[in-house]
Amino acid sequence: MAKTKLTHSYISRLCGELSEAVSSGITISDGLYMMISDGNDDPVIRTLMEESGKGHGFAKAIKKTGGFPSYVEEMVEIGEQTGRLDSVLKELSLYYARQAEIMDNIKNAVAFPLILLAILIVIVVVLLTQVLPIFNEVFRQLGVSMSVAAVSLMNIGTAIRTYSLFIIGAVVILAAAGFILYKLPATHSKIVALFKGRKLKKKMSSSVFASAMSMTISSGMDIDDSLEMSKKLCEPEMVKKINGCQQKMKSGMSFDKAIQNSDILDPISARRLMVSFRTGKTDEAMRKIADEYAADVNEAVDEKISRVEPALVIIMSLLVGFVLFSVMLPMLSVITAI
Repeated sequence: MAKTKLTHSYISRLCGELSEAVSSGITISDGLYMMISDGNDDPVIRTLMEESGKGHGFAKAIKKTGGFPSYVEEMVEIGEQTGRLDSVLKELSLYYARQAEIMDNIKNAVAFPLILLAILIVIVVVLLTQVLPIFNEVFRQLGVSMSVAAVSLMNIGTAIRTYSLFIIGAVVILAAAGFILYKLPATHSKIVALFKGRKLKKKMSSSVFASAMSMTISSGMDIDDSLEMSKKLCEPEMVKKINGCQQKMKSGMSFDKAIQNSDILDPISARRLMVSFRTGKTDEAMRKIADEYAADVNEAVDEKISRVEPALVIIMSLLVGFVLFSVMLPMLSVITAI
């Protein structure tokens, strides 16, 4: 039994393997048995296999694990009822693969600046606590005093060494508290939301919507039911737009035009959907749109990283340069005197 929620990557991989099995004519139970027989003693897969073997539906087996999102259970149940379980599992695999890739990029983008900042702090602390005292001793032997700035920095370094145990303890406690808070769903979401920015957040919401629509339409649901199901994955702001789209459709507007007038997709994607909707290929269009939005999000995240890295490097260079410059001035006076 899963004690915690399963990761997007895990769900994507499992759904992908089961989709291939079902599309090949293998039952879910046999597909799960094959995974176990390959030496994969995964408790989640074992639970799924045992529950499926009891004659329960796969959706109920998923619920028994306690680790899958409710949306997965509902979509699998729809797939079982419509006879399109392989398509549903494939779309679930694609959806969670997109989400995993986006979230991994965002996590890396948040972690990278923190690592650079930690390196910067370590370098400055070493300069203040180890390097400056050596220079001070050399200058003392030469009968020269360091600059006021250098002495002030050295005093800071002395204080750091004096209270190093307390500082290290405080840093460890803060790091542990920060890690625990980051792991909490509510805090994690807020941190990620701060990083996203409005433009990136909108692209991610549109990507989730397009993925959800592709998934539900492929499972055999009509447009109205697909829109209703997509709300379960989307954020509140996108849900409001979907509600507006549904209202427009109730007033007689076609789905493609309602999407275009609801600011759910960008104009280019909305026009492409309009053409696909009239040719009966809405699910394919939504899948392509979702892939493009996911690629745009990853590109935007990479762009943010490319901005942060040089900024931190510049700050590091300026701080190190200031420390070295503060001790080089007295050195230059000694050389000039000689």
